[in-house]
Amino acid sequence: MVALTHLQEIRQALPATTAQIYLNTGTFGPLPDCVPQAMTARIQEEWKQGRLGPSGFGGITTISQQAREHVARLLHCLEEEITLTDNTGEGMNIVSYGINWQAGDEVITTNHEHISALAPLYQIRDRTGIVIRIADLGPLANQSARAAIEQLITPRTRLISLSHVTWTTGAVVDVQEVAALGRAHNIPVLIDGAQSAGNIPIDVTALGVDFYAIPMQKWLCGPDGTGALYIRKESMHYIQSTYVGYNSIKFGPGVDWELHDYARRFEVGGRQTAAINGQSAVLHWLETMVGYDWLFSRITELNKYAYQALKEIPNLTILTPEPGRCGILSFTIADTDETELVTYLREKYNIAIRSIPDNKSLRISTGFFNTESEIDTLVHALLAH
Repeated sequence: MVALTHLQEIRQALPATTAQIYLNTGTFGPLPDCVPQAMTARIQEEWKQGRLGPSGFGGITTISQQAREHVARLLHCLEEEITLTDNTGEGMNIVSYGINWQAGDEVITTNHEHISALAPLYQIRDRTGIVIRIADLGPLANQSARAAIEQLITPRTRLISLSHVTWTTGAVVDVQEVAALGRAHNIPVLIDGAQSAGNIPIDVTALGVDFYAIPMQKWLCGPDGTGALYIRKESMHYIQSTYVGYNSIKFGPGVDWELHDYARRFEVGGRQTAAINGQSAVLHWLETMVGYDWLFSRITELNKYAYQALKEIPNLTILTPEPGRCGILSFTIADTDETELVTYLREKYNIAIRSIPDNKSLRISTGFFNTESEIDTLVHALLAH
């Protein structure tokens, strides 16, 4: 029997990639076999053995600890700088609400942010009277974020919040330069990593950012309701816990009320342990079976292939500023309704892509599991439309 190639083995573990042409990882990634297996195993154990006693409680602690360690390796930071969350939005809320805002304080964000990052800022504005300043990165998000943000900084600026990879055009933003700018002015920098985690390599320590929120259900192919937030140890003083609970505090002789020293103080209470077990399982799979170096290389290789193929289609305009830097490729087609085209591709060709309402574009995600032939099929379908 001829041995399966690495890509074939990966796709075999991701059955959703053969059920359709899966080009929408930026919304939801396909689940590998290890995720339902890990989640089912934990549920079965709880069902059969119960959730009480040293075994039950110890299992919860161990599973959560393993998940934090996996995330820390992904982001290149310390485990104690990671707090588990339900999604990116929770991480953005933890930091946004963690600042002691006063009326007239200012936050700087950009014109390419997702509602999950903007929503807490809007709510805080309505409650406390803060001012939201919008840095214009241009229609393609290809202008310097540092330059755009720097001109908006005032003595009242309390936070800078922006994406590492924009969900609109797939631009990779110069967040390292923004972080340096923030340090120079003593302003913390919060990064929305919804479209970067599992899409491009991330070293939060090298980037110098203060906070970095990520999801699991997109490029990392993890279960819903799992994510993480990086909180730089040296940046803990910028924020306070908005809500606290059992998991936030220390226990021990003589300890009455004391929060954990670092990121864990932002974990409130019990989460779905089976989902966290699935989170650990997929990160282990990506790290040891797929390989992060291969994964990131494959994503960008396919993105370059897609760019070369799509740019030959008449009346198609690529919006992604630097194709091949990540797995997102956004484009428009003249005289075409983007939402209608998404439906057409799904119903006629079983191809999953998405539309972006903010710029009325179409967006594909070249995942590590995709193939060149799938890109070719997409091109054929667009030409036939």
